Amino acid sequence: MKEEFCIMNDNPPYWRNFRFYGSERHEVFEGNGGNRKKSIKDGLVVFTTMELHRTGKFSIHSSPEAWEEKTHMKEIAEKIWCNYYNKTKEDFREIYGRNYI
Repeated sequence: MKEEFCIMNDNPPYWRNFRFYGSERHEVFEGNGGNRKKSIKDGLVVFTTMELHRTGKFSIHSSPEAWEEKTHMKEIAEKIWCNYYNKTKEDFREIYGRNYI
């Protein structure tokens, strides 16, 4: 399996910080402004099952608000990014367009 750059913590049962058999990659920050590419470059990706990623009733893509409320993935990602890159919340906002903390 292909190893991918990931700085996220391991958070089972929601996501893993490594690709596993049958997993799908999710970029933590997506959308306009190239945030998907930035997430990949910065290691802000997670690996999860197809059901938790896109097909289940409460998956990341079918119920993003409920997912975020339950996991706080974007808040966690911002904190990890600031710590890993020794940057501030303001630096994060400049790159990703808003803060989640």
